[in-house]
Amino acid sequence: MKDAASQPAWKVWVKTSRPFTLTASLSPVLVGTAIAGYEGTFHIVTFLVTLLSCLCLQIGTNYFNEYFDYRYGLDHEGSLGASTVIFRQEMTAAQVLGGGIACFAVATLLGIVLIFLVGPAIILFGLGGMLIAYFYSARPFKFASRGLGDILVYIAMGFLMTWGSYYVQIHQWSWRAFAASVPVGLLITAILNMNNVRDYQDDRAVNKKTLPVRFGLRFGQRYHAVLLIGSYVAATIFALTGILPLYALAVWLTFPLAFTNVRSVLTATDRSAFIIGIKRTSMLQFQFSIVLSLAIVVATVLSARV
Repeated sequence: MKDAASQPAWKVWVKTSRPFTLTASLSPVLVGTAIAGYEGTFHIVTFLVTLLSCLCLQIGTNYFNEYFDYRYGLDHEGSLGASTVIFRQEMTAAQVLGGGIACFAVATLLGIVLIFLVGPAIILFGLGGMLIAYFYSARPFKFASRGLGDILVYIAMGFLMTWGSYYVQIHQWSWRAFAASVPVGLLITAILNMNNVRDYQDDRAVNKKTLPVRFGLRFGQRYHAVLLIGSYVAATIFALTGILPLYALAVWLTFPLAFTNVRSVLTATDRSAFIIGIKRTSMLQFQFSIVLSLAIVVATVLSARV
């Protein structure tokens, strides 16, 4: 067993936060804020507080996921999907749980700042996000173990974070922000699905009913392709119908990466390909969102000159 003292404590804490996944919080905030800027409003302080709050919420979720999967016997020392810091005695279960609570506490404090900046309606966003994040892994709901993780991740990190980032800038409903949340949400869901495809064997062994476990590994591979291709189809439809700026079609610049991703996942026969698939999907999701955000910014600048 690995000695906890063999690496600095801060590296263990960082590893457990799963930093490579945090683009899933950064991307919707960037896109939602870009939409607000396109419609004429951008407050830098509000943007930064929103971004930090979302990052803390996701980091806390990752800690809780690590803790509850250990507590409920869903992970073991050899699990590919876990950082296994508890099994390796790099952190205690109490430390992991405490990390999740601390992150939620910071997110709550930042939420209070947003209440003063935006208004009490933001409480609904915060409560909704925290409840989904906590009960994603925790009893009595254990959404991830019931095959509901995909839809809840789409709602929380696609819709709520994208439109919520718009709402804190402009306090109103926006179909444009909703439209932008669709491809963003599909790609974030694809990261989760790729994670579930990788963990298919482990999850099946402990009866964790993810969608690949419910419908089969081949379904998970095809579902991945639908999510990725669907993000480009959605962005194209919204751009051509004028809901999003036409410049949003620039997301097709990232399609070669998506094509390679889909082809490798559909033809994969071992888990190592799925591990690579997670990293590629995360990279694709971030690049897609960056290009979409920049396209909206360019549309904003050009429209201001007209």
